[in-house]
Amino acid sequence: MFRLKVYLKKVFFVFVLILTSLSCLNASVEVFSNYDTVLTVNTDNTIDINRSLTLKNVYEVGIVPGQIEFKVAKGVDGSVDNLKVMNVSAKDKFGKDIKVQVREMKDYSVIILDVYYPLLPGFEYQFDLDYKLSYNPGGIFFKSLNIPIRESTIPIEKGAFRVVLPDNYHFTYFGEKVNVNKETNSAIWDIKDNDPKSITFEYSYLPIKIKNFKGSYTFWIVINLILLLILFFEVKKEVKKVKNKYGQ
Repeated sequence: MFRLKVYLKKVFFVFVLILTSLSCLNASVEVFSNYDTVLTVNTDNTIDINRSLTLKNVYEVGIVPGQIEFKVAKGVDGSVDNLKVMNVSAKDKFGKDIKVQVREMKDYSVIILDVYYPLLPGFEYQFDLDYKLSYNPGGIFFKSLNIPIRESTIPIEKGAFRVVLPDNYHFTYFGEKVNVNKETNSAIWDIKDNDPKSITFEYSYLPIKIKNFKGSYTFWIVINLILLLILFFEVKKEVKKVKNKYGQ
């Protein structure tokens, strides 16, 4: 009986060791079968991130995901100051809290989730990840952001990335193909096989959008043309004065 107990303990230890080893290879044994994100831009220079994720075991044997990391870069295009991660929380599909850690690195913040939940081949684990970002969007009339889609090493099969703007703001440029819903003042990017790698958009309270040309470029071109016209007429008026003065 004693030998049997020792044997069972050894088998259990080897089993745990195998599962732990597999969890270190998460990029090849698990995928996000669904990766939905809602990014809500607020008027107080903060962004709410709400992710609904489904982790799937695509390996031949059972795995334990272990710690899942999401890297959030501290600076994005169009942002003057570094991004700051705040109010991080995660829950599984039953509403149970998932342990979360946030580590601050030099160039990025790391959100770490403890998912020690055994997954058999083909099985899935659903959970939600929510956090807030504070940032300085830069720009006077137009604000631009470039945001990476994939913040984890785990591949993404499919999903949707939706950006919601505050009332009275307008999208003035998109860097990728996108579906716009004017009723909800939002834009949706379809994600498939990690494509696109990132999303780029510009927004403003000035509704200036001409095809795929940046609204900020259009705005400043028009302003410069107006200034040139004003300058032209002022010069023309001065030349006319000089001619009248000297009788030419």
